[in-house]
Amino acid sequence: MSKKNKSKFHKRIQAQILEELNQQSQKPVTSKQPVAPIASPTQNLSTTPAVATATLESESLIYTKKDLKKSAIIIGSIIILIISLSIVDARTNILLKAGNQIFRVLNINS
Repeated sequence: MSKKNKSKFHKRIQAQILEELNQQSQKPVTSKQPVAPIASPTQNLSTTPAVATATLESESLIYTKKDLKKSAIIIGSIIILIISLSIVDARTNILLKAGNQIFRVLNINS
């Protein structure tokens, strides 16, 4: 899944979760439960953005680490492949033979 599709997917999932929460909060409460005192709006505003940005930063950091690991594995495997091909070619000249065969099949005359 590309990064563009991932962000759309995550936004869609977040929208669905918000809809479910809104639907649950709109349902009437039939049982009598003690009502918790409402905190002042300034307390809610001061703590909520910090928590939200911290979770977004940690999520993006996790995705960045995963991408870096994938890139390191891919680069490492390409380097190992090139080194092994050069060692095999030094002993057998197989790459020269394969190149000549490709030129003959594709009718490339230089």
